[in-house]
Amino acid sequence: MISYEELASGLEDSWLLAGLHDHVLSESVQPDLLERVYRVELFPEHAEPLLEGSSPPWVEVSFTWTASHQLHSEGRETLPGILELAWTYTVDVRNQSDRSDIDLVRAFNAAVRAALRRAAPDLPTPTEYLAVEVRRGYTLSGERPTTAYVQLVGTNVTDLGDLWNDRAPNAVRDALRDELIIAAALLHSLGEAFTPSGLGGYRAVDTA
Repeated sequence: MISYEELASGLEDSWLLAGLHDHVLSESVQPDLLERVYRVELFPEHAEPLLEGSSPPWVEVSFTWTASHQLHSEGRETLPGILELAWTYTVDVRNQSDRSDIDLVRAFNAAVRAALRRAAPDLPTPTEYLAVEVRRGYTLSGERPTTAYVQLVGTNVTDLGDLWNDRAPNAVRDALRDELIIAAALLHSLGEAFTPSGLGGYRAVDTA
């Protein structure tokens, strides 16, 4: 049976095992909804400090723990509902702002496919593992807008619903470990594709 504490501690153990570390970790309670929200930003190894525009790719992992989840974890006769980990990968590509959105998305997806072949060679590589968007922001400098940021943002979710009734003692931690190893491989591959040769102080770490 999954508990909030097992999920939170399992995530931390798994990202350390995968060679990642947290920059921001927040846990908040929404009393009106009887929900707990967990969010953490994970980075690969990199030089400190991070300078403006020099951030390596990172991933935000989050989940919402509802009242139904809590009751089910305590053995109550209730349906737990959906339990998902949400993953949001962000790559700062402002130094490549002259590339078209299509070109950037293609490069992002190629990096993801390469990571999956390394981290999970026995699984068929999906055509689109992450939903990708290009975000461009501008500021006015005189009469012409200038680029403030360009980011590639990829998102997906992991459904943990099958683990509610899994009686194997390490089922949750094994699943989280596999997910974080894939996440680390994705960050490594995205770093190779968009911040090669240590650009921005990033040093690739082969965690997969």
